[in-house]
Amino acid sequence: MRVVRLYTHQYLAPDIELELEDSIRHYAINVLRLNKRSLIKLFNGDGYDYPCKILDCSKTLIRVNVTKKIALQSESSLTTHLYICIPKSSNMDYAIQKSVEAGVSFIHPILSERASSISRKKSAENKHQHWQRIIQSACEQCGRAVIPPLSSITEFSELAQLNDNEYGLIFDANADQTINNLNINNPTSIKLLIGPEGGLTESEIKSLLEKGFQAVRYGPRILRTETAALAAILHIQSIWGDLNT
Repeated sequence: MRVVRLYTHQYLAPDIELELEDSIRHYAINVLRLNKRSLIKLFNGDGYDYPCKILDCSKTLIRVNVTKKIALQSESSLTTHLYICIPKSSNMDYAIQKSVEAGVSFIHPILSERASSISRKKSAENKHQHWQRIIQSACEQCGRAVIPPLSSITEFSELAQLNDNEYGLIFDANADQTINNLNINNPTSIKLLIGPEGGLTESEIKSLLEKGFQAVRYGPRILRTETAALAAILHIQSIWGDLNT
């Protein structure tokens, strides 16, 4: 029988009973068709799964008993920061969802010269909440029990200088080297910056190089922002992360 896995903001521990939040209840009943015989696991981002027994299940309430606590080993030893210049809405949704599935550690939305602009504060707050829900949903699907942090939307000019022990990569179709040509040995953390539709401007690339980033090209074809984000994370995970095991 299929096990339904759901994210909750609630405190979880073995041998406690709790009533699921209204938003979870609505989704579980009306979309997942949860019933009293269903198998369910909850997680709240603390690194554990919590299998539960359903005690009551109706359109107005779901009450469960948490039966145990299971530690998951689904996080990569390689810390990856994704700095992504915001593309059109649906493309950003895809990039975030797939990056979480690929094992990204932190997500940083960036406003660059050619990126989509989010001018009003209210709009930025709504976007952030929407992307946060996508991250949580992606973790539900792919079996991650740690929620990758999502930073607030940042201006390109505010990106910080890399420290001596940090590695930063930007993707530039005109770069001389590829990821496989880099002289990087067993890194523990990598920052990836993915440009917008139309690419980064020359001045933006120059600024990043001055901050310690290295420019690399990704094959003979130009990838869309959302494709490049997923491909880059999977590539470095396969070289230095948990996809090489």
